[in-house]
Amino acid sequence: MADNIALTPIILCGGAGSRLWPMSRESKPKQFHRFINDKTLLVNTLERVAYKGKGLDYLPARIVGGIAFEEQLVEQGETGTTAVERYVLEPMIRDTAAAIAASVADLAENDPGRIVLVLPSDHEIPDAAAFHRVLRTAAEALAERGGIMTIGIAPTRPETQYGYIERGDGDGPVYDVLRFREKPDLGTAKQFVQSGRYFWNGGIFMFQVADMAAELERQQPEVWKQARLAVERADVVGKCVRLDPEAFAAAPKISIDYAVMENASRIGVTEASFDWSDLGSWTQLHEASRKDEHGNARFGDVLTIDVKNSYLRSEDRLLAVAGLDDLVVVSQPDALLITHRDRSYMVKNLVEKVKKMDWPPLAVAHSGRPVPSLDYIRSWLFESALPLWSTAGVDLINGGVHEALHHDGTPADPGFKRLRVLARQIYCFSHAKMLGWNGNSDNVLHHLFNTLTGTGWHAENGWIHTFNTDGSVQDDRRDTYDQFFVLFALAWLWRATKWPEAKEWAERTVAYIDGNLADTENGGFFEASQGTDYRRANPHMHALEAFLAWYEATGEKTYLQRAEKMVDLFRDHFFDPETWSVTEYFAPDWSPATDREAQIEPGHHYEWIWLLLRYAKMSGDTQVRDYCRKLYATSHAFGHARGTDAVCDRMSPDGSNMSGTSRLWPQTEALKAGLRARADGLPGDETLFIRMLDVIFNRYLVTPVKGGWFDQLDARGRVISADMPTSTFYHVFCALVEYLDFQEREAGA
Repeated sequence: MADNIALTPIILCGGAGSRLWPMSRESKPKQFHRFINDKTLLVNTLERVAYKGKGLDYLPARIVGGIAFEEQLVEQGETGTTAVERYVLEPMIRDTAAAIAASVADLAENDPGRIVLVLPSDHEIPDAAAFHRVLRTAAEALAERGGIMTIGIAPTRPETQYGYIERGDGDGPVYDVLRFREKPDLGTAKQFVQSGRYFWNGGIFMFQVADMAAELERQQPEVWKQARLAVERADVVGKCVRLDPEAFAAAPKISIDYAVMENASRIGVTEASFDWSDLGSWTQLHEASRKDEHGNARFGDVLTIDVKNSYLRSEDRLLAVAGLDDLVVVSQPDALLITHRDRSYMVKNLVEKVKKMDWPPLAVAHSGRPVPSLDYIRSWLFESALPLWSTAGVDLINGGVHEALHHDGTPADPGFKRLRVLARQIYCFSHAKMLGWNGNSDNVLHHLFNTLTGTGWHAENGWIHTFNTDGSVQDDRRDTYDQFFVLFALAWLWRATKWPEAKEWAERTVAYIDGNLADTENGGFFEASQGTDYRRANPHMHALEAFLAWYEATGEKTYLQRAEKMVDLFRDHFFDPETWSVTEYFAPDWSPATDREAQIEPGHHYEWIWLLLRYAKMSGDTQVRDYCRKLYATSHAFGHARGTDAVCDRMSPDGSNMSGTSRLWPQTEALKAGLRARADGLPGDETLFIRMLDVIFNRYLVTPVKGGWFDQLDARGRVISADMPTSTFYHVFCALVEYLDFQEREAGA
């Protein structure tokens, strides 16, 4: 026999995991959750069959799952350490016999001698070395005796939720299988355990492809026929094999145990010597989880007093428990589960009742990691991000700030430095100073203000567009977007420092805008000092932001009146009542641009919502709430990528043609909009802000350098940005401060 036996893992991802509701549900089954560690159960399973040890070689895996979960399956399969050969995507559930038949159909033609290892995607086996040794023993026995080899788990209790395998005589660890037994009642389960002749059926087995093909042909010819047709007619894109729906639907719905195992001509069982759990209930998750000195498994923001032997998980709020033992408490944004730990099996009955209710689950998946606590967010913002961007992010040699940093925190040089980025950082450090940040805000603000006023003001008035890397002027165009960002920054600088110069420069800025950029005929502002054949809504959105900032800073009604004019433009031109979207580009007369493909940015939708709701509160104009409700509906329904829940960069007004990329800043604007909408009672998904905290912290703010971020992801959640644009900090800082303020108001209420 060769030293190493090669196995092809087939990982089944079809379970619903209803006993782990409310986390595991049809929209996101348990294999996609991080229940045990910082990896999902599926990724843990993949890594288990990447174990390097003597005796076995694991070939690239095949993952079988529903086509609705294609993005999640590919994302997790491609980001792990285990190679994946293909993703077999089922158009509907036909149980395990058809799934396994489809996953080996091509091998029966091309490689019938290959040995396949079938295993579920959602089990916990902490000792990979012991697992490997058992599989080696089973593979050697299979090579000698042929047929099918199962793995039997020695029972530790009389369990009624598992099927059992009755073994034949012998000294082990390999036995003949006498028969399979279905889930027994408690009395029968006790007899099974006492006899010492029964194993739990863990659903792990191996076979040579030709042997399984022969058994399917003999026992289930229709399953085998239709599964092969489904593969032959499949839509194959890269590694993804999207099975033909018509053929696969014709396959009888039957489990592999009933279809093949119970009447297989040759079948053996190898006794497992490793710890195992199918993580089928909250009780089992408690047993498998790391616990504190009181026996409590705690996940998320959990506070306990005199609590023992409980499983406590919160992903949306502070969970406080006192004076109770043996509990399961699982808090989700849309559901709260409380049960006795020893009766968690009743969750399955609860799910049956929930299915009969008008209770919609969350529309999109979470990352599966806990939402960060308030203390963690404060620490990230004030102890990591502000120190990073006030030191490494500041260009003390050439003035101002670096345009971007590499992911390790060193400066990146794209060949230019935008003045608007300098203005954005003035806002961040001014606001931080107002919040009592004990960093070097005064020194940083002096440096930034001196650079802004010393080199950023054009000789003919107005703020220039870009600097060269050495601080000299690169592009002296006066861009309207830039003017309003400076005006916004100066409002916060004046609030934080009361420097007279801040207000003086703001007055100069307004005078330049009014005298050079205002369109007295059509309303609003031109795009820049140099004429363009188009106009955009975006500079006017930031004009609204700047005017609201100065109204908050001074209470002067003229700024609120200026803001009102921007809202009027929104009503008259920017908002499209047919598609409930914001038109971005226009001709000079404010007619929609016809020379550009119609595209909307969901991030701008959320940004408009935040600003319009603030305007409504300041002005008393509640009619704008209806626009916010419609923008919220459009972005929430169409703007989030299915696999990551991240807000996409752009899409068509009808929700089609979603971009495959998602920058960080739209996530922060969705967080702000969700918070403001909830606080103001705007109808919609009240859990949006929780979901966006999840996306932001668990997908973007995870760079090697503390206080940094990955700026853009693709549709599968993979990083595609090369550096950290400094401009993004304005979005992140504002959103997180808004969240902290929201929580303080909630606590005060």
